[in-house]
Amino acid sequence: MSKSYRSKLVLMSDSSAKMRTWKLSRLRIILYVVVFATFIGLITYTAGRFLALRYINIAMSDVLAENQGLHEQLNGMGQRLKDIDHQLSQLADNDDQLRIMADIPKIDKDVRQVGVGGIPLPGIDFDDEDELVRKLIFNLDKLEREIRLQQQSFLEIKRQFAEKEELLKHTPSIRPVEGGYISSHFGRRRDPFTHRWTHHNGTDFSLERGAPVYATADGEVVHAKRSHGLGKVIVIDHDYGYRSVYGHLDAFNTAKGQQVKRGQKIGEVGNTGRSTAPHLHYEVHVDGKAVNSLDYFFEGYADISKLK
Repeated sequence: MSKSYRSKLVLMSDSSAKMRTWKLSRLRIILYVVVFATFIGLITYTAGRFLALRYINIAMSDVLAENQGLHEQLNGMGQRLKDIDHQLSQLADNDDQLRIMADIPKIDKDVRQVGVGGIPLPGIDFDDEDELVRKLIFNLDKLEREIRLQQQSFLEIKRQFAEKEELLKHTPSIRPVEGGYISSHFGRRRDPFTHRWTHHNGTDFSLERGAPVYATADGEVVHAKRSHGLGKVIVIDHDYGYRSVYGHLDAFNTAKGQQVKRGQKIGEVGNTGRSTAPHLHYEVHVDGKAVNSLDYFFEGYADISKLK
């Protein structure tokens, strides 16, 4: 014969003689304990989830703030790369001028793109990278290649300069005057007297009468006299196929047969010959052919004020 196990719960009040009694079976006690434990568990789980979500939100806020800061830094790096790229472009322009002086062909524009290629390596995938990061990496890699190319070019120019130091002394490379402005360029223009289209072999510098005129390279004066078109004109033979012409002068400071140095005063600006106002007509000839003298102005290479 099985026995039924029951428990009694008795509650008494101090102010009353009444008692309340509850009879609880073992099954009911277990049920109450399970319900209570489940309730406590739910509260604990809910509180834990709340705290976890709060922690995640705080962490996410920190990550987002850090990410924003990184993006600002990346944007700043992008701007710095643009500045470096602009400086490299200026170096490339200087490189072209130096190559003219060193008698080396200019670097082709396609070569300056320093293109690369190849087969992607297995297991390496950059698709998940941030677009800004990929762009910065690409630009930085391209700038590194351009810098290496420019370094090699400058080394080549330096070697050429060392080999042709004497040639450089005899290569027109400075402006023949200080100040003033260019009033007429090399090439086709309307003649100031006939108003017809003609070819202008030189570059005209507008300055006041009497302004000093300087030899643009070492050489020998082969002509220093008056002519019909250019008025008082000086022609200097620099050897190596170079000659320079200085026209419409007001006065000579040199004579035929004299050896002159780059930066030496050879005359003064005037208004002689076919001229509408005081100016210097300047020409550069290479192997007997007139060329654009603007291609032979290298202010960074020779400063008139330091040569006088």
